[in-house]
Amino acid sequence: MDEHKHISPNTISNEMLLQYTEGKLSDADTRMVEEAMANSVFVGDAAEGLYELENRDAINDIVGDLNKQLKTITQQQKKRLQKHKPLDINWIVIAILVLAIVAVGGYLAIHFLVKTK
Repeated sequence: MDEHKHISPNTISNEMLLQYTEGKLSDADTRMVEEAMANSVFVGDAAEGLYELENRDAINDIVGDLNKQLKTITQQQKKRLQKHKPLDINWIVIAILVLAIVAVGGYLAIHFLVKTK
């Protein structure tokens, strides 16, 4: 967990990382990307993945597909969590109050019945 403490989405852009892998950055920008890679395993892994990617023209399509899949998965998880949502606390309080009133009413009814005999 400690290795991810330096991950920052604003460190470098996706385009800058792609240009780095293609060798199209200035020396200053190259140093900035290499510094980000040294500080973050996540950025280093992203660069490594881009190096291994054969069809670089399809990156936008791949990212779009991944985002779509991620959105679908998160929506499914949200629905699953909403299905198993615990009872609202208001209903629990109301149920306890009703039971208390019934219990007190029952006690009083029994008490007065016993007293009248």
